[in-house]
Amino acid sequence: MLEKTRSLFRSVLVIINLGIIFLYLSVCFVPYINTGKFWFIAFPGLAFPLIFLALLCFMILWILVKSKWFWVCLFVIFIGIQQILAVFSFHFRQPFSAPKQPNSLRILHWNVESWDDSNDKSKTASYKPQMFELLKKENADVLCFEEYSDRKRLGDSHSNAVTIMKMGYPYYLFAATDKEKVHSQQGVIIFSKYPIIDSATFNYGENTNAEHLIYADIKVGEKTVRVFTTHLQSVRFESSDYESLSRLKHAQDPGYHDSRTIVSKLKKGYVHRYEQAQLVRGKINESPYPVILTGDFNDVPNSSTYFIIKGDLQDTFLKKGAFIGRTFRYISPTLRIDYILADTSFKVNQFRVIHVPYSDHYPIETDLQL
Repeated sequence: MLEKTRSLFRSVLVIINLGIIFLYLSVCFVPYINTGKFWFIAFPGLAFPLIFLALLCFMILWILVKSKWFWVCLFVIFIGIQQILAVFSFHFRQPFSAPKQPNSLRILHWNVESWDDSNDKSKTASYKPQMFELLKKENADVLCFEEYSDRKRLGDSHSNAVTIMKMGYPYYLFAATDKEKVHSQQGVIIFSKYPIIDSATFNYGENTNAEHLIYADIKVGEKTVRVFTTHLQSVRFESSDYESLSRLKHAQDPGYHDSRTIVSKLKKGYVHRYEQAQLVRGKINESPYPVILTGDFNDVPNSSTYFIIKGDLQDTFLKKGAFIGRTFRYISPTLRIDYILADTSFKVNQFRVIHVPYSDHYPIETDLQL
């Protein structure tokens, strides 16, 4: 009887292990699949770090019981090495040095969520003063913002742009995506301490929840660098969606209708982002100058979005970051959806995620040696 129980328990473990292997391998195939068309294949990528951890646990279990299934798990993990190296940065966390090395360029990227002005209306004040104070303290050379909101006229003496220009950023490029409001507008923007000698703006088309792709050619001494920034398709989760995800995370039923709404929004995001990533990659390929690209991709490093855009660029987090590098404050501690990518001609000196509660995203910054 005991032997039958053991055999049954082992069979159950093998079935669970096979399920985890299936999910793991499906993520491994994502970079080679059109997730705009086969969007459902991208779903397991959202939980890849957890799937990888589960596979490691099974591998340890099979070692303890001296089972040949250990070799199966090891082989499967080896197959997915590309995904592991895209998600995890195998470095210890290093202190970020405030002084910059000579001939280096400090880039700060941040989805500022409208400067916290449109957040919880029950609050007596927004975080905007603290956000400006942080920018002043970091003293980056180039600032790239998404969900940047400002007055209709950026040159207005009370505009956010003028405040930032007074910090030492006389050059900027702004592309508005929200033009419906009478007194304000929202979009993506690049601020620079160095002259912008050329620029361009690209629209992803109508009926998308994405902000433009823009670039600024920045003259740094004798060199010219092309800096891109963009905000790809958002899933537009509302408070009710976050509540449903919270119930799911705590093993509670989120409800059929709520689940269907979440899946529908995720599907739309994958379809649009796949197309948007193709456009971004095309513009990178056209650049005559070394490229730096920052963006809120609204997608994880396991995604086809990430692999298409990254191409042969360096992921500055993987070069100098640590562990997973979460950049989105909600839902899951595994969500790294904000990136700074750089041409291989740059040396990445340092990188960090700045953990402040001022927006739904954390700012990230890096120093690049010219």
